[in-house]
Amino acid sequence: MSDGEKIWVAQNGERSGPFPEGDVRQWLTEGRYDAQTLAWRKGMAEWAPLFSLFSERPAAATPPSPPPAAVFEAMDRPGFTHVLDEPTSAYRPPAEAPDADLPPAPSMHWGLVLLLGIVTMGIFTLVWPFIQANWVRKIDSESKATLWLGIGVGCLVVGEGMSVGNPGSALGGLLVLAYVVLFIVAYFAMAGSIRRKLADHGLPVEIGGVTLFFFNTLYLQGQLRWISRWQQTGTSHPKAPKGVFWLLWLPIVLLAILAAIAIPSYQNYVHRVQAMQQPSE
Repeated sequence: MSDGEKIWVAQNGERSGPFPEGDVRQWLTEGRYDAQTLAWRKGMAEWAPLFSLFSERPAAATPPSPPPAAVFEAMDRPGFTHVLDEPTSAYRPPAEAPDADLPPAPSMHWGLVLLLGIVTMGIFTLVWPFIQANWVRKIDSESKATLWLGIGVGCLVVGEGMSVGNPGSALGGLLVLAYVVLFIVAYFAMAGSIRRKLADHGLPVEIGGVTLFFFNTLYLQGQLRWISRWQQTGTSHPKAPKGVFWLLWLPIVLLAILAAIAIPSYQNYVHRVQAMQQPSE
Protein backbone atom coordinates (compact mmCIF):
# COMPACT_ATOMS: atom_id res chain seq x y z
CA MET A 1 0.00 0.00 0.00
CA SER A 2 1.41 3.39 -0.95
CA ASP A 3 1.34 6.36 1.39
CA GLY A 4 -1.05 8.16 -0.92
CA GLU A 5 -3.85 5.58 -0.65
CA LYS A 6 -6.85 6.43 1.51
CA ILE A 7 -8.44 4.04 4.00
CA TRP A 8 -12.06 3.74 5.18
CA VAL A 9 -12.55 2.55 8.77
CA ALA A 10 -15.59 0.78 10.28
CA GLN A 11 -15.99 0.68 14.05
CA ASN A 12 -18.96 0.31 16.39
CA GLY A 13 -21.48 0.17 13.55
CA GLU A 14 -20.14 3.31 11.84
CA ARG A 15 -17.85 3.89 8.91
CA SER A 16 -15.76 6.97 8.31
CA GLY A 17 -13.06 8.24 6.04
CA PRO A 18 -11.26 8.06 3.80
CA PHE A 19 -8.10 8.83 5.83
CA PRO A 20 -4.42 8.93 4.81
CA GLU A 21 -2.49 5.79 5.71
CA GLY A 22 -0.10 7.76 7.90
CA ASP A 23 -2.93 9.02 10.08
CA VAL A 24 -4.39 5.53 10.45
CA ARG A 25 -0.99 4.15 11.48
CA GLN A 26 -0.66 6.88 14.10
CA TRP A 27 -4.15 6.17 15.47
CA LEU A 28 -3.28 2.47 15.69
CA THR A 29 -0.17 3.35 17.66
CA GLU A 30 -2.26 5.46 20.01
CA GLY A 31 -4.58 2.51 20.62
CA ARG A 32 -7.66 4.15 19.20
CA TYR A 33 -8.64 1.03 17.22
CA ASP A 34 -8.89 -2.54 18.42
CA ALA A 35 -8.84 -5.99 16.81
CA GLN A 36 -12.55 -5.72 15.90
CA THR A 37 -12.02 -2.66 13.71
CA LEU A 38 -12.49 -3.27 9.98
CA ALA A 39 -11.05 -1.32 7.05
CA TRP A 40 -11.46 -0.99 3.31
CA ARG A 41 -9.49 0.74 0.57
CA LYS A 42 -9.95 1.03 -3.17
CA GLY A 43 -9.26 -2.28 -4.91
CA MET A 44 -10.34 -4.51 -2.02
CA ALA A 45 -13.21 -6.93 -2.67
CA GLU A 46 -14.55 -6.66 0.88
CA TRP A 47 -13.84 -5.23 4.33
CA ALA A 48 -11.01 -6.81 6.32
CA PRO A 49 -9.50 -6.37 9.80
CA LEU A 50 -7.61 -3.10 9.97
CA PHE A 51 -4.40 -4.74 11.23
CA SER A 52 -4.26 -6.97 8.13
CA LEU A 53 -3.72 -3.97 5.84
CA PHE A 54 -0.21 -3.43 7.18
CA SER A 55 2.71 -5.79 6.79
CA GLU A 56 4.03 -4.79 10.20
CA ARG A 57 1.81 -3.79 13.08
CA PRO A 58 2.81 -0.71 15.04
CA ALA A 59 4.40 -1.55 18.36
CA ALA A 60 1.50 -0.29 20.43
CA ALA A 61 -1.22 -1.30 18.02
CA THR A 62 -2.33 -4.44 19.90
CA PRO A 63 -3.28 -3.41 23.41
CA PRO A 64 -6.21 -5.33 24.88
CA SER A 65 -8.99 -2.81 24.87
CA PRO A 66 -8.29 0.92 25.07
CA PRO A 67 -9.74 2.72 28.08
CA PRO A 68 -12.94 4.72 27.50
CA ALA A 69 -11.01 7.97 27.37
CA ALA A 70 -8.91 6.65 24.49
CA VAL A 71 -11.78 5.51 22.28
CA PHE A 72 -11.69 7.35 18.98
CA GLU A 73 -15.23 8.72 18.62
CA ALA A 74 -16.76 9.31 15.17
CA MET A 75 -17.14 13.03 15.84
CA ASP A 76 -13.37 13.31 16.32
CA ARG A 77 -12.61 11.94 12.88
CA PRO A 78 -12.23 14.24 9.89
CA GLY A 79 -14.18 13.72 6.67
CA PHE A 80 -17.54 12.01 6.17
CA THR A 81 -19.18 9.73 8.72
CA HIS A 82 -21.92 7.30 7.72
CA VAL A 83 -24.27 5.15 9.79
CA LEU A 84 -24.44 1.66 8.31
CA ASP A 85 -27.75 0.07 7.34
CA GLU A 86 -26.60 -3.19 8.93
CA PRO A 87 -24.24 -2.73 11.92
CA THR A 88 -22.62 -6.16 11.47
CA SER A 89 -19.37 -7.49 10.07
CA ALA A 90 -20.91 -7.71 6.58
CA TYR A 91 -19.89 -4.24 5.53
CA ARG A 92 -20.16 -3.09 1.94
CA PRO A 93 -17.42 -1.02 0.29
CA PRO A 94 -18.47 2.63 0.47
CA ALA A 95 -18.84 4.82 -2.58
CA GLU A 96 -16.08 7.24 -3.33
CA ALA A 97 -16.34 10.61 -1.60
CA PRO A 98 -17.98 13.27 -3.80
CA ASP A 99 -15.63 14.86 -6.28
CA ALA A 100 -15.17 18.54 -5.44
CA ASP A 101 -14.81 19.34 -9.15
CA LEU A 102 -18.31 18.02 -9.91
CA PRO A 103 -20.62 21.03 -10.47
CA PRO A 104 -23.44 21.38 -7.90
CA ALA A 105 -26.65 19.79 -9.16
CA PRO A 106 -29.89 21.86 -9.17
CA SER A 107 -31.33 21.21 -5.71
CA MET A 108 -34.86 22.61 -6.02
CA HIS A 109 -37.48 20.21 -4.67
CA TRP A 110 -39.56 18.57 -7.39
CA GLY A 111 -42.74 19.59 -5.56
CA LEU A 112 -41.76 23.25 -5.89
CA VAL A 113 -41.09 22.74 -9.60
CA LEU A 114 -44.61 21.31 -9.91
CA LEU A 115 -46.13 24.20 -7.95
CA LEU A 116 -44.34 26.86 -9.99
CA GLY A 117 -45.39 25.09 -13.18
CA ILE A 118 -49.04 25.26 -12.09
CA VAL A 119 -48.82 28.90 -10.95
CA THR A 120 -47.15 30.02 -14.20
CA MET A 121 -49.56 27.95 -16.33
CA GLY A 122 -46.77 25.72 -17.62
CA ILE A 123 -44.23 28.41 -18.50
CA PHE A 124 -41.85 27.40 -15.69
CA THR A 125 -41.92 23.77 -16.85
CA LEU A 126 -40.70 24.95 -20.25
CA VAL A 127 -37.78 26.84 -18.70
CA TRP A 128 -36.64 24.44 -15.96
CA PRO A 129 -35.67 21.59 -18.36
CA PHE A 130 -33.02 23.91 -19.79
CA ILE A 131 -31.60 24.38 -16.26
CA GLN A 132 -31.39 20.61 -15.91
CA ALA A 133 -29.90 20.16 -19.38
CA ASN A 134 -27.31 22.87 -18.69
CA TRP A 135 -26.06 20.98 -15.62
CA VAL A 136 -25.93 17.73 -17.58
CA ARG A 137 -23.84 19.46 -20.24
CA LYS A 138 -21.38 20.53 -17.53
CA ILE A 139 -20.74 16.92 -16.57
CA ASP A 140 -20.99 15.59 -20.14
CA SER A 141 -19.75 17.99 -22.79
CA GLU A 142 -21.11 15.69 -25.52
CA SER A 143 -24.72 15.93 -24.29
CA LYS A 144 -27.19 17.12 -26.96
CA ALA A 145 -30.14 17.49 -24.57
CA THR A 146 -30.11 21.30 -24.71
CA LEU A 147 -30.20 21.19 -28.51
CA TRP A 148 -33.16 18.77 -28.55
CA LEU A 149 -35.03 20.94 -26.06
CA GLY A 150 -34.35 24.09 -28.07
CA ILE A 151 -35.56 22.57 -31.33
CA GLY A 152 -38.57 21.10 -29.54
CA VAL A 153 -39.66 24.41 -28.02
CA GLY A 154 -39.23 26.06 -31.41
CA CYS A 155 -41.54 23.45 -32.96
CA LEU A 156 -44.06 24.04 -30.16
CA VAL A 157 -44.13 27.80 -30.63
CA VAL A 158 -44.50 27.57 -34.42
CA GLY A 159 -47.08 24.79 -34.19
CA GLU A 160 -49.22 26.63 -31.64
CA GLY A 161 -48.94 29.82 -33.73
CA MET A 162 -50.22 28.02 -36.79
CA SER A 163 -53.08 26.46 -34.81
CA VAL A 164 -54.29 29.88 -33.62
CA GLY A 165 -55.28 31.00 -37.10
CA ASN A 166 -56.22 27.52 -38.30
CA PRO A 167 -57.30 25.15 -35.50
CA GLY A 168 -57.42 22.20 -37.89
CA SER A 169 -53.90 22.72 -39.25
CA ALA A 170 -52.26 19.34 -39.78
CA LEU A 171 -48.78 20.89 -39.95
CA GLY A 172 -49.33 22.68 -36.64
CA GLY A 173 -50.36 19.42 -35.01
CA LEU A 174 -47.29 17.64 -36.39
CA LEU A 175 -45.00 20.36 -35.03
CA VAL A 176 -46.54 20.03 -31.56
CA LEU A 177 -46.08 16.27 -31.78
CA ALA A 178 -42.45 16.82 -32.81
CA TYR A 179 -41.99 18.92 -29.66
CA VAL A 180 -43.28 16.08 -27.48
CA VAL A 181 -40.97 13.55 -29.15
CA LEU A 182 -37.88 15.80 -28.89
CA PHE A 183 -38.72 16.60 -25.27
CA ILE A 184 -38.78 12.89 -24.36
CA VAL A 185 -35.60 12.22 -26.36
CA ALA A 186 -33.83 15.04 -24.48
CA TYR A 187 -34.75 13.59 -21.10
CA PHE A 188 -33.60 10.09 -21.97
CA ALA A 189 -30.35 11.61 -23.24
CA MET A 190 -29.91 13.45 -19.94
CA ALA A 191 -30.62 10.27 -17.98
CA GLY A 192 -27.99 8.38 -19.98
CA SER A 193 -25.37 11.06 -19.36
CA ILE A 194 -26.13 11.15 -15.63
CA ARG A 195 -25.87 7.36 -15.26
CA ARG A 196 -22.62 7.21 -17.19
CA LYS A 197 -20.83 10.20 -15.68
CA LEU A 198 -21.92 9.75 -12.07
CA ALA A 199 -20.80 6.11 -12.19
CA ASP A 200 -17.31 7.44 -12.92
CA HIS A 201 -17.55 9.42 -9.66
CA GLY A 202 -18.56 6.37 -7.61
CA LEU A 203 -22.31 7.03 -7.49
CA PRO A 204 -24.57 4.49 -9.23
CA VAL A 205 -27.72 6.31 -10.38
CA GLU A 206 -30.89 4.32 -11.06
CA ILE A 207 -33.40 6.09 -13.34
CA GLY A 208 -36.46 4.09 -14.38
CA GLY A 209 -37.37 4.49 -18.03
CA VAL A 210 -41.16 4.20 -17.57
CA THR A 211 -41.25 6.73 -14.73
CA LEU A 212 -38.99 9.07 -16.71
CA PHE A 213 -41.32 8.82 -19.72
CA PHE A 214 -44.41 9.87 -17.76
CA PHE A 215 -42.89 12.26 -15.17
CA ASN A 216 -39.78 13.48 -17.01
CA THR A 217 -39.15 16.93 -15.49
CA LEU A 218 -40.34 16.11 -11.96
CA TYR A 219 -38.72 12.67 -11.81
CA LEU A 220 -35.36 13.88 -13.08
CA GLN A 221 -35.47 16.77 -10.61
CA GLY A 222 -35.98 14.26 -7.80
CA GLN A 223 -32.80 12.53 -8.99
CA LEU A 224 -30.89 15.81 -9.20
CA ARG A 225 -31.91 16.79 -5.68
CA TRP A 226 -30.73 13.37 -4.48
CA ILE A 227 -27.40 13.94 -6.27
CA SER A 228 -27.15 17.40 -4.69
CA ARG A 229 -27.63 15.89 -1.22
CA TRP A 230 -24.91 13.34 -1.97
CA GLN A 231 -22.57 16.16 -3.01
CA GLN A 232 -23.24 18.02 0.24
CA THR A 233 -23.25 15.14 2.73
CA GLY A 234 -21.47 12.24 1.04
CA THR A 235 -24.38 9.86 1.68
CA SER A 236 -26.66 8.29 -0.94
CA HIS A 237 -29.36 7.13 1.48
CA PRO A 238 -32.30 7.36 1.30
CA LYS A 239 -32.63 6.73 -2.41
CA ALA A 240 -34.10 9.20 -4.89
CA PRO A 241 -37.92 9.34 -4.94
CA LYS A 242 -39.75 7.27 -7.54
CA GLY A 243 -43.01 5.69 -6.36
CA VAL A 244 -44.33 9.02 -5.08
CA PHE A 245 -44.70 10.28 -8.65
CA TRP A 246 -47.19 7.56 -9.48
CA LEU A 247 -49.32 8.80 -6.60
CA LEU A 248 -49.77 12.02 -8.57
CA TRP A 249 -52.18 10.06 -10.78
CA LEU A 250 -54.40 9.34 -7.78
CA PRO A 251 -56.29 12.70 -7.83
CA ILE A 252 -56.83 12.35 -11.58
CA VAL A 253 -58.19 8.82 -11.18
CA LEU A 254 -60.48 9.91 -8.34
CA LEU A 255 -61.78 12.85 -10.39
CA ALA A 256 -62.41 10.54 -13.34
CA ILE A 257 -64.40 8.16 -11.12
CA LEU A 258 -66.41 11.00 -9.62
CA ALA A 259 -67.09 12.40 -13.08
CA ALA A 260 -68.22 9.01 -14.34
CA ILE A 261 -70.71 8.86 -11.47
CA ALA A 262 -71.78 12.49 -11.35
CA ILE A 263 -72.25 13.29 -15.06
CA PRO A 264 -74.87 10.58 -15.79
CA SER A 265 -76.69 11.49 -12.56
CA TYR A 266 -76.72 15.13 -13.54
CA GLN A 267 -77.99 14.31 -17.03
CA ASN A 268 -80.81 12.22 -15.56
CA TYR A 269 -81.69 15.10 -13.25
CA VAL A 270 -81.82 17.55 -16.18
CA HIS A 271 -84.06 15.20 -18.15
CA ARG A 272 -86.46 14.84 -15.22
CA VAL A 273 -86.63 18.60 -14.73
CA GLN A 274 -87.33 19.15 -18.41
CA ALA A 275 -90.05 16.49 -18.38
CA MET A 276 -91.70 18.10 -15.37
CA GLN A 277 -91.65 21.54 -17.04
CA GLN A 278 -93.42 20.32 -20.18
CA PRO A 279 -97.15 21.21 -20.11
CA SER A 280 -99.44 18.26 -19.90
CA GLU A 281 -101.75 17.73 -22.87
